[in-house]
Amino acid sequence: MKFKPSLLKTLLFTVSISSFSAMAADYSLNLSTSLSPDDPIYKGLQSFKKEVEKRSDKKIRIKLFSSGQLGADNELLQHAQSGSNVGIIVDGARLASFVPELSILPAPFVFPDYAAQKKFIQSDVFRSWEDRLGGASGLVPLSFNWYQGGRMLVTKKPIHTPEDLHGVKVRALEAPVTIETIKCMGGEPVPLSWSEIYSSIQTGIVDAAEAQPTAVYGSKLYEITKNITKTNHIHLMTGIIVSKKWMDSLPEDLQKILQEESEKQGNLASEETLKKEQELLGVMAKSGVSVDEVDVTPFKQACASVPEKLGLKDAYDQVQKVIAE
Repeated sequence: MKFKPSLLKTLLFTVSISSFSAMAADYSLNLSTSLSPDDPIYKGLQSFKKEVEKRSDKKIRIKLFSSGQLGADNELLQHAQSGSNVGIIVDGARLASFVPELSILPAPFVFPDYAAQKKFIQSDVFRSWEDRLGGASGLVPLSFNWYQGGRMLVTKKPIHTPEDLHGVKVRALEAPVTIETIKCMGGEPVPLSWSEIYSSIQTGIVDAAEAQPTAVYGSKLYEITKNITKTNHIHLMTGIIVSKKWMDSLPEDLQKILQEESEKQGNLASEETLKKEQELLGVMAKSGVSVDEVDVTPFKQACASVPEKLGLKDAYDQVQKVIAE
């Protein structure tokens, strides 16, 4: 990754890390997410913090940062690569420059639902990708089972087919798989950080987004858009990514606590996400947003070539083999 954070951001980050480390008993972790504090994933992170500190007798202290307060994900990943005590909630698209196969996780219409994706991340195939990540990047997941939900189109006008999305500027993560997904679904991808999405729709920099219901609600996009189309084109699975160097500096018993609680709290947060999806869609519908069911077949057909186009055909086949077993 070639991102260069500003001097100010770097100084703020360093001060935050240093001041927090000084307060900690033995080890500290600054854990960042772009999600809002009312998101089920963030609430899961609060439970993760509580249980880790309890089980470790506060030998590990965790400080949480919501809504991207600590900085952009790519910049924080760089800090983690250098050994900093920072953790980041990210999906496979952010890590694909190290292990290309990880891009298949957020590729369009690869997984039919949460259960299929959970089955795959528990497989030997996925664990081999995780092992490669540590060697290739110096980054390791505590666990990769933090499910954020099915991603949907969030637009100002009704969308029923890929043709309806033609000419619509859609916010995209700056990653090839996300950009190709928006293109195949008919839209024009515009790379932006998630923190910029509300103001960008307001000012017309983009016309639309694609996101899971909890994120749409947490970022208040329902205030400035009129339609949510239930495409579920991506089932967004994420992980807590930390520095391998930092992780290796911990005693084995503390490493085990982090991994066990990440797995446990990730499963609980994922189940809560599933419960909240329909509830929040109902809340947003009552606020005036049209929540629409559509035939996703045209979208699936339009996106069928994405894995092969991105060199992910083998990864796609491996996924399909595992979830069919």
